[in-house]
Amino acid sequence: MAKHRHLALRLSIVSVVVVGTTLLIFASSQHHRQSEVSKPLVTYSTDRPDESKENAKNYKWRGRSDEPKKIRIPEIGVDAFIQKAGVDQNNEIAVPDNIHLAGWFANSQKPGQNGLSIIDGHVGSSTSHGIFSELSNISKGDMFEIELGNGSIMSYKVISVIQVPESKSEAHLFSQNPEVKSQVNLITCGGEFDKSSERYEDRVIVSGELVQKT
Repeated sequence: MAKHRHLALRLSIVSVVVVGTTLLIFASSQHHRQSEVSKPLVTYSTDRPDESKENAKNYKWRGRSDEPKKIRIPEIGVDAFIQKAGVDQNNEIAVPDNIHLAGWFANSQKPGQNGLSIIDGHVGSSTSHGIFSELSNISKGDMFEIELGNGSIMSYKVISVIQVPESKSEAHLFSQNPEVKSQVNLITCGGEFDKSSERYEDRVIVSGELVQKT
């Protein structure tokens, strides 16, 4: 497989189109939510994220009992820690500072709760595959799980896998199926890498429905 070049996942949160359940993101609510979550909260998207698997494996997670700690996707060999991601220097969703970590957007719902949770991750760098390098290979009906800080496991069944142009990804990312009470959307870069803009042309979005809490 060809090696991937790193690209920060840049998704504007200024205008959000939501299908079904509406996710409201205003400056005041951002301040309220960010004051509730425990540090560290990633608020800077670096163009040179750490590529060390060892550092990701030994990541010192700090969070509350009801916040997401780890994500496991057996079909693509993912078993990794989750950082908390806020709004970055570009007023966009921040991406993890290590390509082998996932990032939970702390302004979205917590996994297991009613509503929409959003988790992003890098597709890779010029020398290494990232946590979501194989996200497009997941199929509808596959399972993945999110472990909370208290050890509880939230199990999700994949209900859709789509690849859309970056310009249309925001609407899909912030959309929740109206028939699903608790949903997680996973997102990463996809498609061709545009050398002139240094961005991937598409985004891969996997949606999962909560089916079990243990």
